[in-house]
Amino acid sequence: MLVLALFTLLACTGAADDTASDTDDTVVPTGPGTLALSFRMDADYVATMAEDGQSPIGTFGGSVYAEEDSTGVGPNDGAVALLDFSVPGIDLTVDGGPTTVLLVTEALEPQIVWVLGCLDVDVPTDGCGDVGDPITLPNENKVQVLAGTETPFEVYMGMIRP
Repeated sequence: MLVLALFTLLACTGAADDTASDTDDTVVPTGPGTLALSFRMDADYVATMAEDGQSPIGTFGGSVYAEEDSTGVGPNDGAVALLDFSVPGIDLTVDGGPTTVLLVTEALEPQIVWVLGCLDVDVPTDGCGDVGDPITLPNENKVQVLAGTETPFEVYMGMIRP
């Protein structure tokens, strides 16, 4: 009986697929890709900012770094950004986001990158990094740029600068 069961199992797994084609029509994208960036922030931070008389409205200043040029705590000393960008008019007052896509980056070579920066909420704006500005944390903003593709990515501001 055991021999019959083994013979049946072996016969089932050895079946050939006569419908398979020797050619593969799948097109694999090549070349640079882009990131389609939207922005968000935890709703608790929106509430905290409101309590402090601030609004999460401002200009996001950011940079994109190659994986090897940054760590979970930020860019390495001497690291040069692949791309610097600025997105004015971000408004996260309702619930912290996510926004719609507000920026499609310039072309980047396919690789893992870190998207880092902050939302300048001062009036008038004077640059990122002041106390109270929402900032990104590197370990929450790492993404793979895919070849020949626009990759959607939500930039997450996971901390308010103390």
